[in-house]
Order: sequence, then structure tokens, then C-alpha cells
Amino acid sequence: FLRVMKSMNFVYNNVWIIIALLGMVLSSFICVFQSDSKSLAAYSSVTHMSFLLLSLIFMMMSSKNSALMMMLAHGYTSTLMFYVIGEFYHTSSTRMIYFMNSFMNSSMIFSIMFAMIFLSNSGMPPSLSFLSEFIII
Repeated sequence: FLRVMKSMNFVYNNVWIIIALLGMVLSSFICVFQSDSKSLAAYSSVTHMSFLLLSLIFMMMSSKNSALMMMLAHGYTSTLMFYVIGEFYHTSSTRMIYFMNSFMNSSMIFSIMFAMIFLSNSGMPPSLSFLSEFIII
């Protein structure tokens, strides 16, 4: 991808920026209205990858390093999110966000783990996601 971007000499740079911004805004907007937890995790992955594309467009050394950090953080948090959602589905036979409240009240360990993973995905300060997004900005 980086070789392709360098060979284009930034001719279509504005097109890629528009695609990345549209991907971030539209998938974030779709995330707000999701009731299925698995699709919420998938659309948040689209948002992160659009943000990654936006950072790689600028082709600076700090953006390359932060993009690598963001890929690692996204890999860990997305894997954990899908695992936790799968465990919730295995236990309750539903992926609806509305039914997670009663499950959170019954299992304190699950609720703490679930909150830490989703806060890490959203980029809270002690997480690697926050550090990579902060360096990109």
C-alpha cells in the first residue's frame, strides 16, 4: 500500500482523504444506531481502519509508527471484543445490546472485562489505542 501511495506522487491525495473521512463519519454514525453487538464491533473496526488510512495518507515517519501501533492495538482489542461478544452469545443466545444489562448485573468479572475492552477500543487514555490516535492527530 505504501509503495502504491508513493508511486502515485499524491495525485489522488484528496480523493483518499475524502474516502477516509467519509468512512470514519458514516461508520461512526451507523455505530450509534446499532442494536447488535457484533455489528457494532464490526463498524467500529471500519472506523479504526478509516482512521488508519487517513494517517497513512500523510506519509510522515510519525504517522507510519502510529499506524503500526494502531494496527497492533486494533488487532488486540477487536479480537477481545469479538471473543467477549461470542462468550455473551454462548451464554445468553442473543447478541442484542439491550440484554447485556441484566448479564452485567449478574457477572461482575464479565462486566469489568467488557468495560475495559470497549473503553480500550474507544481510545481511553491508558490504552495503546489512545496513544496511537493521539500521535496520529
